Amino acid sequence: MGKKIRVILRNGLELTYEDARVVEGKKTWIYQVNKDEYPEELLALIDPHHIESLYAED
Repeated sequence: MGKKIRVILRNGLELTYEDARVVEGKKTWIYQVNKDEYPEELLALIDPHHIESLYAED
């Protein structure tokens, strides 16, 4: 399925999402995905300027 996504914001807050996918553009979208890797639910919509670091793990 998707990956484990860790986001650390500039204010020190750490967010973790399981079975998720990241789409980056003017905003960073993090979606919950199903077994076929299709987006099912929007988990987060984050302004990239607020992100200190973003990690994707299997």
